[in-house]
Amino acid sequence: MATLTIDGLQRAYPRDGFALRGVSFDVPDGHLAALIGPSGAGKSSLLRLIAGLDRPDAGDVWLADRNVTRVPAHRRGIGLMFQELALFPHMNVHENVAFGLRMARWRRRARNERVTEMLELVGLGAYASRSVDQLSGGERQRVALARVLAPRPEVLLLDEPLGAIDEERKRWLRSELRDVLRAVGTTALVVSHDLRDAIAIADDVVLMSDGHVLQYGPLSLVSRFPLTAEAASMLGYVTLLQGEVEHSAVRERGVGELGIPPEAGISGLMRVMAHPSTMLAVPDGRHLGSGLSGVVVAIRPDGPVPLLDIVVGTRHLEARWEWDLDAPRIGTVVEIAVRPDTLRFYGSAPVVVPSEPAVESDERVASSNEDAGDDEDAPRRSLFGNA
Repeated sequence: MATLTIDGLQRAYPRDGFALRGVSFDVPDGHLAALIGPSGAGKSSLLRLIAGLDRPDAGDVWLADRNVTRVPAHRRGIGLMFQELALFPHMNVHENVAFGLRMARWRRRARNERVTEMLELVGLGAYASRSVDQLSGGERQRVALARVLAPRPEVLLLDEPLGAIDEERKRWLRSELRDVLRAVGTTALVVSHDLRDAIAIADDVVLMSDGHVLQYGPLSLVSRFPLTAEAASMLGYVTLLQGEVEHSAVRERGVGELGIPPEAGISGLMRVMAHPSTMLAVPDGRHLGSGLSGVVVAIRPDGPVPLLDIVVGTRHLEARWEWDLDAPRIGTVVEIAVRPDTLRFYGSAPVVVPSEPAVESDERVASSNEDAGDDEDAPRRSLFGNA
């Protein structure tokens, strides 16, 4: 195992311009990190640079105290599992897993023992003699994982390892993948465009957009305190309203207004965002909401609790209905209630950020945090209203 450190990587392509713009982050020794970003963010280009399949124009790749930027790919101690898997159809499962070990000139006995160990680890011990054409998509994924783990890489790179798997199978493959990576203890960077993969697998998260890193750090910290509106959107946050700050409130015509905590310290234009998991719909007129209300346009079951699609001004928001078991009718006006300490406020001025932020940013996040919520002098409308 080794800490993976990426320091200022840049890569430009003649036709497309810059693919990577000074990318820097680290994955601590033994951690599982998820690299999340939309298509075109530069994730695959970054993996190629880390693996040694391409050379950066600037910057360095470090494994612990070794600078491997100029080290050939086969000598770096980095394993790469491609999204396409690249299994050999003319070889059986055992031969596929053993391929890298043969190239590394492992002795036959040691090679066979390692292949058996890896197949048992991924739950395919009885599949050694099978052709890869006889395997399901999930089984193929596990063969590819066993093959890349067999040479004992210091760092493992996985490019969309669950990208070709349907959602039903992904639910248990995510936990299975995490269990396998935990068992071998290898530092790993998993590339995905699906936030659900990161939540199920990773300790840390790296958010990328347009060739640069928006934020990185422990998943629990980054998901609670996204530092920019773009990072928040990538983590599933939605915009409640956007407007000018006037008299300790943000107002947007046709949407409503929402009070902001004094410690936000933002004037001018502000965007207020919230995560759907913290939003509830409550009956109109009860004055238990955040100050926003909208019209129910669709109702979907989400277990015993309905999920409402609500139009607020020009926006569509989702909120759970926990008031009673009977959902309101379509066309009903409801209020939107949000836990005040989970609201996130974005503007151009430096504002309140969590301690030990993962990255610096010109656009900072302010949160009405727990300390502010404990202030006895702070006016409160309700548990889910404005603080």
